[in-house]
Amino acid sequence: MPEQPEPSERPQPPEHPRAGDVLAAARALAPLAARADDDERWERPAAPTRWSAARSVSHVADALLLYAGLVATRATGPRPPLREGRPAVPSEQLADVDGAAAVLAAVLGGLGRERAWHPSGLADAAGWCGMAVTEVLVHGTDAAGALQVELPLPTGVCERTVRRVFPWAAHALDVADPATVLLAVTGRRHLDGLGHDPDWWWWSAPLEEWGGAPHRRTRAPHWR
Repeated sequence: MPEQPEPSERPQPPEHPRAGDVLAAARALAPLAARADDDERWERPAAPTRWSAARSVSHVADALLLYAGLVATRATGPRPPLREGRPAVPSEQLADVDGAAAVLAAVLGGLGRERAWHPSGLADAAGWCGMAVTEVLVHGTDAAGALQVELPLPTGVCERTVRRVFPWAAHALDVADPATVLLAVTGRRHLDGLGHDPDWWWWSAPLEEWGGAPHRRTRAPHWR
């Protein structure tokens, strides 16, 4: 019989994103606060979106609160967003991101093995965490580009997110850092060997249900 590897030598399953990663992602946006509320760069386009940098940050808070509502109610279908923007200066929008991340992390802690509806699938806790991290770090990077601010992204958080909600891109982690892979799969960077699909979609259902092909969006999300 072939010799069995020692337990420490056996391949370990990949770590999944966790609620703390959502908080870490929100904290990673702190450098954006270096720009004063009256800095004109807040109104510059946050490419590749058509939003301004300020609107991008507002969207992150909107998305996290939307997710929290879906998770807390164990949604089985669309629900109205809890927040669709609010008049506030950028520093307050950044504070809202922190607060929304804390709310989402708290409700995810109670999800256990249950799931809740998202347009991309019936998502488990790790799927929700990966989607939330993507919202924060990708749109945060968009805003940072407009603001001309350096925004280092947390390596471990990015790697767990790619492996969980973009599993078809995980091979690129062998040749590029996780932040680059996350930004490439969402169309913010170019990375040889990892094509960008403008209709990319998260794999938010449990990973064991993934069939091996990239997940694509076939229609716009319907939140109501």
